[in-house]
Amino acid sequence: MPESFGARLRQRRERQHVALAAIAEQTKIKVSLLEGLERDDVSQWPAGIFRRAFIRGYARAVGLEPDLVVREFLQVYPDPLEDAATEPAAVTAGDEASASGGPPTRLRCLVGSAISSLSGRRSGGDRRSPPAVADPAAVVRETVTAPVTPEPDLVAAADLCAGLGRLDETREAGPLLQEAARILDAVGLIVWVWHPQATELRPVIAQGYSDRLIARLPRIGRETDNATAAAFRSAQTCVVKSRDLASGAVVAPMVTSGGCVGVLAIELQHGREQKESVRALATILAAQLARVVGAATSAEGADRRLA
Repeated sequence: MPESFGARLRQRRERQHVALAAIAEQTKIKVSLLEGLERDDVSQWPAGIFRRAFIRGYARAVGLEPDLVVREFLQVYPDPLEDAATEPAAVTAGDEASASGGPPTRLRCLVGSAISSLSGRRSGGDRRSPPAVADPAAVVRETVTAPVTPEPDLVAAADLCAGLGRLDETREAGPLLQEAARILDAVGLIVWVWHPQATELRPVIAQGYSDRLIARLPRIGRETDNATAAAFRSAQTCVVKSRDLASGAVVAPMVTSGGCVGVLAIELQHGREQKESVRALATILAAQLARVVGAATSAEGADRRLA
């Protein structure tokens, strides 16, 4: 008899010598859910956007093409709440760029020159130089003629916002932020949260960057001269335009009734930071995250007062 879906996933994972605990740490998915998947038991798996984000995370962790795995998963285990036909049929340009390393990043524009040595490093790879080109004019033509980029998938974005609305804790947002990066065709994104006691912004969740890189990022003060601090101070979305082979960025504030609690910084390529639809979606996602971050910040403050 042919192997079951879960058994084939387990075999792939074992061939890649990847432990379930490692996947759980990377994706923030409970080990019990991963074990159930490999036993072909998804009765405890969530529905909707979480379901797709989880299986994408597993697929990436074991080196499989996420969209293909998602489509087969939904054929075997149809989503009880959503129509599987809304899944995209192909890998986006952003997925291909992420897999190949892509051009240098512009984390520097988000956090300042203190981390210029980190520019160009991404999750699972080191800084890469652009390939040599025999004809210098080819570089100019490539830079001037930007590729046509698709608009964000509004149906997927609506599902994502619904998923964010069900979150109770910031740390649970990892799989959804992975989906947000896919929808926005982003290189990566970072959620920065304001810590009033230390009077600084700190990165609390990230997608698209290695844990080592995030750990080395400097904290950002309110008056720091960069887009992240500017978006926080002004409570207005800031845009850093891309140039040459460097990425651009959209930095959206997370604002609650009590003020700005942090920012969502999104690194983008091919001039996507200048698309109104991308800026609008970044603002919407930041507003959704503000509710979760604001609630966590309020709870932390209450605990501190009680202590």
